Amino acid sequence: MVAVVVLTLLLITSLQDTIYDQIQGKTNQLNGVNGQISAAQGQLGRLLNQDNAIRRQIAALDAQLAQVARQIQDENSKLDQLKVQLDAIRAQLAAKEAELAQHIEEYGRSMRLMYKTGTVSPLEMILSAGNFTDLLNRIFFFNDIVRDNRRQVDELRLEREAIQALKADMDAKVAQQAQVVAQIQAQQAQLAADRAQRAAQQAQVAALEIQMQHFLDEERAQRAALQAQLQQLILESLRAHSSGHFNWPMDGIITQGFGCTDVVVEPYAPGCPGGHFHSGIDIATAYGTAVTAADGGIAHDLNMVCSWGLCGFGHYVVIVHAGGFTSLYGHLSGWAVGDGAVVPQGTVIGYEGSTGNSTGPHLHFEIDLNGTPVNPMAYLP
Repeated sequence: MVAVVVLTLLLITSLQDTIYDQIQGKTNQLNGVNGQISAAQGQLGRLLNQDNAIRRQIAALDAQLAQVARQIQDENSKLDQLKVQLDAIRAQLAAKEAELAQHIEEYGRSMRLMYKTGTVSPLEMILSAGNFTDLLNRIFFFNDIVRDNRRQVDELRLEREAIQALKADMDAKVAQQAQVVAQIQAQQAQLAADRAQRAAQQAQVAALEIQMQHFLDEERAQRAALQAQLQQLILESLRAHSSGHFNWPMDGIITQGFGCTDVVVEPYAPGCPGGHFHSGIDIATAYGTAVTAADGGIAHDLNMVCSWGLCGFGHYVVIVHAGGFTSLYGHLSGWAVGDGAVVPQGTVIGYEGSTGNSTGPHLHFEIDLNGTPVNPMAYLP
């Protein structure tokens, strides 16, 4: 029989250690996943900042492209106007050259005709003159005709040269304007290339954002699974350490019971005849007596800060048990276990004292079910 009991205790201890190791392992995994999530969130934030910066750059490039497009439109309009003027000058030059050629041709033809037909010859002009004065008049008249034709030819040539100079100037202006348009178009092409590059970068960043978001979703799902597993292990740990039955945490005298009271230091309760309510029982014995866990669970060391002389439970321990139960041990002089420790039933967790709102050494022992105080006497043997 003794061997069976020892074997059972060993199995329970082994089970508790195994669950505790699993809890530690899952906790470590959860911490690792949380670290990865934090790092991924930071990287995603940086990607979003980079994406926003690229979007601003693209917007600026779009504004520049729109401005350059308007400039190209304006400069092309100027170029078209210059081309229209150049076409008019070319037409004017062609007309003037045709007029000059026609005048020269007509003058030459008339002179050749006069020579061939003999209508007027120098000898005839001299012999047919009535007198010397008439001869001079005939010579002057002939010279006037020649000079007038030459003058007209010279004037036409000067006009043609002026038009040619105007055409050359207009050709230069058209070429210069075309160069301006070409330069702006080159600027437009460069801006378009820059925008395409930024758009490609944005696409890459967006793809990375999607990948990182998927990674975050997977990590969060893994975290949720780990949290669920950890919660299940904690529940198993509580069941493994909780017997479901409470023992007395300390021997002593009950100096105050559970329920309504007229003790003014207890919390105010308007539903009680005495106006106050005591949420547990007070057990008194020698100062410094060891206080043990009424049932197994996970212990938490806590301390109430004094306010206006009301210090509550002072140093106290709360143990979380299975089934929604918690137990509270108040006014301790000190703790005997670390915060978060897994404590089997009967483990020394602290020592009786008089910290907090206390009139003398005693232990405030309280049992809560789902957050509501219940009478400990209903659960103690």
